[in-house]
Amino acid sequence: MSEIEEQASKSPRDTILQFIMDNPSTHLRKIQKSLGYAMGTTQYHVYRLEKEGKIISKTNGFYKNYFKVGIFIKNDIMTVLNQESPRKIILFLLQNEPCNHSEIAQGIGLTSSTVSWHMKKLIELGVIDLRYNGKFSIYSIKNKNELIPLLRHYKSSTWNELINNMTDLFSSF
Repeated sequence: MSEIEEQASKSPRDTILQFIMDNPSTHLRKIQKSLGYAMGTTQYHVYRLEKEGKIISKTNGFYKNYFKVGIFIKNDIMTVLNQESPRKIILFLLQNEPCNHSEIAQGIGLTSSTVSWHMKKLIELGVIDLRYNGKFSIYSIKNKNELIPLLRHYKSSTWNELINNMTDLFSSF
């Protein structure tokens, strides 16, 4: 059976559940766009999955993120990793740690205030370690052994971005 036939044989609810399992911390609009269902259909099935106890949700700012029940993951960290800017900061630090604030801002092309806002959140979650060296704030990853498996949940975007960054780094020599 081809992948398209297999997808067609699944119910929308099963397909949505599988998508959430494959993409922890995903939000409603991402589910709807990725699977091509109407928004009302997506909302209905996500609501039913949550009522059936198969998924849980966590609100983070403007988004309500969804997770499969029974899978041990650090929901707060996964929610942050689902956002592009914090993920860029973490990937940059993995490649270049320890770094000061301006190195991070320049390295990933974000404003200093944006980096500050995300760093505050990452420090609160225990992802980033902060120490001071004179007037400079020095950042590093707190526990790589826990963070790297979480990043693997975003392998399509995260690892491709890391590979692209490494390719850019090596091609500059």
